[in-house]
Amino acid sequence: MRVPIIPIRVSIFVAMILILHGSDGLFKYKNIKCKCYEKSYCEFKKCELKVLGRGIVGLNMHVQAKQLPIISVKAILTTFRQFSGYRPFLYNVTVDICGFLKNPKRFPFLCMVHDAIRNFSNFNHSCPYNDDIIIDRMVLNDEMISRMPVPNGFYKLLVAVATEGIWRGEVEAYVEVNLGYDR
Repeated sequence: MRVPIIPIRVSIFVAMILILHGSDGLFKYKNIKCKCYEKSYCEFKKCELKVLGRGIVGLNMHVQAKQLPIISVKAILTTFRQFSGYRPFLYNVTVDICGFLKNPKRFPFLCMVHDAIRNFSNFNHSCPYNDDIIIDRMVLNDEMISRMPVPNGFYKLLVAVATEGIWRGEVEAYVEVNLGYDR
């Protein structure tokens, strides 16, 4: 039996894939903006990015809810990509957060976002919420972006939140995705 000879172009392509697969990707915060529409309902005590180490940036957020308990929560998650300004890109999801936390498999994109936040936050149980929402030193890593089909670039994730049917605030997270093949 004769072994087929692999053409040079195919072997070069496979080598490039292996090199790129082993290269370090980049998925990190660039900026964060938090806004509460009603100061009598909520207040952002902390909304900042902090350098935790060389090249490691962590998100710290503390939202103080002034009217507890929070029984129903609705959110709109929208992703934007920077072209000439930020343009809507790929995801625009409206979800009942209390229903999602009871059955997270219904919304795969939100499930990925929640998996990223869950280990750094107290936002990990279903409604009602009787405490402030705290995210402490949340660091983005390459495994978080590996399941999402996004090309290199700068992105904005906008999360607008409503409770009891009234829009209360929004968070804009700006991130950079660089998978290593154009650096």
